[in-house]
Amino acid sequence: MGATRPSRAKLLKELRALIVSGTPSLDGNLSESASLIASGLLESTTLVSVALWVEDRIGQEMDLGAFDLVAEWDTMEAIVDFVERQAAGPGAPAPRDR
Repeated sequence: MGATRPSRAKLLKELRALIVSGTPSLDGNLSESASLIASGLLESTTLVSVALWVEDRIGQEMDLGAFDLVAEWDTMEAIVDFVERQAAGPGAPAPRDR
């Protein structure tokens, strides 16, 4: 039997903590829909940490040049959507428990 996937709320909580810890100017009240990349809010070192977090959650390495980071990861919601899609596997609908 496979491992249970974390809930969307847990993923968002983990991601928010990671982003806030890597960006001292932010506080924990960062909106899930706030622009992170296009706005310049995330520094490159924090973006690398986010990429490693995503890889850990989906269980595989990614080629960050294979997709448009701004289109796919500009908000915390979008990053968690990406994780859910990748974890669901090709052709599977992403889980949504909002």
